[in-house]
Amino acid sequence: MLKHLTNQKNNVMLKELKEMNYAKDFDFDNIMSIVYKHRDWLGHIRTDYVRQMIINNSKAFNFKTNLTSKNKCTNLLIFEDNVIISYNIYKTKRKLNDDILAQPGDCILHQIVAKNRNGSAKEVLNRFFKHINTRVFLSVRSDNDIAKKFYEKNGMLRIGDTSWAKGTISGDIYLYDSN
Repeated sequence: MLKHLTNQKNNVMLKELKEMNYAKDFDFDNIMSIVYKHRDWLGHIRTDYVRQMIINNSKAFNFKTNLTSKNKCTNLLIFEDNVIISYNIYKTKRKLNDDILAQPGDCILHQIVAKNRNGSAKEVLNRFFKHINTRVFLSVRSDNDIAKKFYEKNGMLRIGDTSWAKGTISGDIYLYDSN
């Protein structure tokens, strides 16, 4: 979990990230309505996964939750201005494909989705980049042209390929590096 990272850079990052709005129990229904609205791209997101991320938030940022979950994910969930961001910080090196190696302390952005196309996703994502203060990786389906254009407009570079479902779904890997 994020709070267990011990080096000074990550402790500063945790303090700064508290300033973002992390999802709480009362956000659950609004989050799920956004997920359902975008089920074409987020059909794999289950209610138990969202519950577990809120539980993870409560542990990382010391607030109470009444939710329960059997999911084992360690991701955190931001819900701000009707924008959802789920992410994790790598604790060990991770091979993203044959050529790309993420380092401990790098961020993997799992989902970003907005209720409306009103610029809120851009604002929240750029605020997230500023506060996370580390490299941010993500993978996206190759046929998701709207998302890829959004990532590129927000300073992310396509750096490689990936695939899912035993190679039947192709994807692209993007990187945001503020350095």
